[in-house]
Amino acid sequence: MCHAEHTLLERSLSQELTKAVAKINAKGAQIIDEETRLDYAATFKNFIIYNNTMINYTDDQLDVKAFEPIIEKVLIGTLCANKALESFINLGVIMVYRFHGKNGLYITELSKDMSTCKKI
Repeated sequence: MCHAEHTLLERSLSQELTKAVAKINAKGAQIIDEETRLDYAATFKNFIIYNNTMINYTDDQLDVKAFEPIIEKVLIGTLCANKALESFINLGVIMVYRFHGKNGLYITELSKDMSTCKKI
């Protein structure tokens, strides 16, 4: 017999992430910049996953070793300072940014455990 029980904190986190994802997805696909489109967001446990398409490149046109440090600096490196994400820091949300080429094939993903942003 298998059953899943959620603590009050887990239930609250699921509710908050579901609301956040619904708000993002209600807008439909969104152009983030001249290279990137946010297609949709999803959630699972304490993860929020942003599925993006690099609209000008296929998976084999991007050098992942060159691409990842740019995303790390420009996107991942700025998350802790984003005041709008304070609740994600307190709840220990893991933010995942997944990238696909314009052909729909996977390129890479990077993530940030927001609990690591907490100040001691």
